[in-house]
Amino acid sequence: MLDSLLDPVIQSFHTRSFAFLICAVISVIIVGVSKSGFGAGLGILSLPLMASQSSINEALAILLPLLIAIDLIGLGRFIKNANWEILKLIIPPALLGLILGMIFFSAITPRVLTLSIGIFTLLFLIQNLAMEYFDAREAKPYPWLGRAMGFASGFTSFVAHIGGPPITVFMLRANLLPMVYTSTLGVFFTFINFAKLGPYSYLGLLSFQQFSTSLMLLPCVPAGVYLGFYIAKRISMKWYYRIVRFFLLVASVKLIADGLL
Repeated sequence: MLDSLLDPVIQSFHTRSFAFLICAVISVIIVGVSKSGFGAGLGILSLPLMASQSSINEALAILLPLLIAIDLIGLGRFIKNANWEILKLIIPPALLGLILGMIFFSAITPRVLTLSIGIFTLLFLIQNLAMEYFDAREAKPYPWLGRAMGFASGFTSFVAHIGGPPITVFMLRANLLPMVYTSTLGVFFTFINFAKLGPYSYLGLLSFQQFSTSLMLLPCVPAGVYLGFYIAKRISMKWYYRIVRFFLLVASVKLIADGLL
C-alpha cells in the first residue's frame, strides 16, 4: 500500500526538471518563512518563482496544498496568539472577495492583476513611510479599511496567492507585537486557503499529478515554518517591521516588473 502511495510522488519527481525542483523547493521555504515569520511580502515571490518553470495555473494548484500544510503546522500557535477582534472584522469580507475571484478568474489576466497589486503596494509603502516621518499617529486601523483590505486580500489570494500585501495595508496600522501580527495573519490565511479548495476543484485547477508534486515538496514545509518562527521570536519589533516593509518593497517592484514586461 505504501508503494502505491509513493509511486505517483516518485514519478512526479522524475518528470520534473532540475530547474523546476530547485525553484519549487526555494518557493516552499520562502512561503513558510513568510507566513510564520514575516506575515506578508516575502511570500509573494514564491508563485512567480515556481511559475517561471511551469504555468501560473499549475503553480497555483501545486502551492495550495502546501499553503494549507504550512497553515496547519503553525495553527496551534497562531490560535493562541491571534487578535480575534481583527479576524472577526476581516474574514467575512475576505470570503466575499474569494467568491468574486472565482467569478472573474477566467476573465482577469495575471499581468493586469500583478501590475495593479504591485502599484497598490508601492503606493502604500510610500504613504506608510511618509506618515512615520511626520509622526502621524492618526494612522489607525479603521474598520472600513479592514473590511476593504480583507475583501481585496480574498480576491487576490484566490486568483494569484498574493493576498498578503492588501491585508498588510491594514495590519501594519494595528501596530501589533510581531507574534500577534504573524499569528493573526496565519489564522486569516488558514480560513482563506481552505475556502479555496472547493472553487479550485470546480474550476478544474486541481489534479492528481499536481497533488503528487505537492506531496513531493511537503518535507520543505517544516523547514520554512520553523525558520520563520525562530526569526519572529528573536527580532525586535522595530526591526521586524522594517524587514516586513523591505520585503513588501521587493515584492511590489517584482510585481510591477512582471506586469509591465
